[in-house]
Amino acid sequence: MALPQRDNYIDQIQRLEGLMAYAEEHQDWGELERLKERLKRLLDKMA
Repeated sequence: MALPQRDNYIDQIQRLEGLMAYAEEHQDWGELERLKERLKRLLDKMA
């Protein structure tokens, strides 16, 4: 995997983690589950 692509994935993961923390803080469980699925798909792409 090229470095720019890897850096892009890392940025996306960090953004998703921040959104997940926000959703959890506001007890938006539906949004949290949606973000978890999105993170899982992103991690599967990286593997």
